[in-house]
Amino acid sequence: MKNIFIALLTLVAFTSSAQLTEGHVAYKIDCVSDNPDMQMAVSMLQGSTMEIYFYEGLTRSEMKMGTMMNIITLTNEKTEDFLMLMSGMIGKNAILTTLDEINKEKGETPEMEITLVEETKEIMGYMCKKAVLTAEDGSESVFWYTPDIKVAAKGQSYLNEKVPGFPLEYEINNAGFKMVLTVTSIEKKIKKAGDLFDFKIPEGYKKMTLEQLKGMGM
Repeated sequence: MKNIFIALLTLVAFTSSAQLTEGHVAYKIDCVSDNPDMQMAVSMLQGSTMEIYFYEGLTRSEMKMGTMMNIITLTNEKTEDFLMLMSGMIGKNAILTTLDEINKEKGETPEMEITLVEETKEIMGYMCKKAVLTAEDGSESVFWYTPDIKVAAKGQSYLNEKVPGFPLEYEINNAGFKMVLTVTSIEKKIKKAGDLFDFKIPEGYKKMTLEQLKGMGM
């Protein structure tokens, strides 16, 4: 009887500490601004959502920015492949490159100061910790992250590699514009991983370079 009890305790402890390495997380996005010049953009961003799929070092994010545009980003941590698909007001464009090239571009942007705060709250059954990211202009973004979900963040602009966990809620502040992402569902398995992580550029998309993307002000 004692051995059974110990075995059950061991199982519970293992289950509680096991990291989720495959799944699908969906968020709703709320955008607000006190700046009158941004009100049109805010209204166009209503109904925005984000979804993140992750599986064996593969990550796919789908950002639907209201009526403005959709951005799909696929990364492969093992092969270093990177694919971004953008569609909407600017047409259909694709960038197929490597994570190394993406990191070179990121190296040109100022690093954010990250402060890990001794504060916690529960989100969707996961105990989350707080991280505050401070930009050069003093604006702060708040991440509520859990170490119990492991996602390859490299190359994914919506995730920060230096935050020691996966964000289930975050608030991004930039020049009077605030974007709040709140998780709406978590699935622990994904279907049709082969289709989700296909790095071929779909028909109808125009291939462009990172330099061309920067030339468009993005």
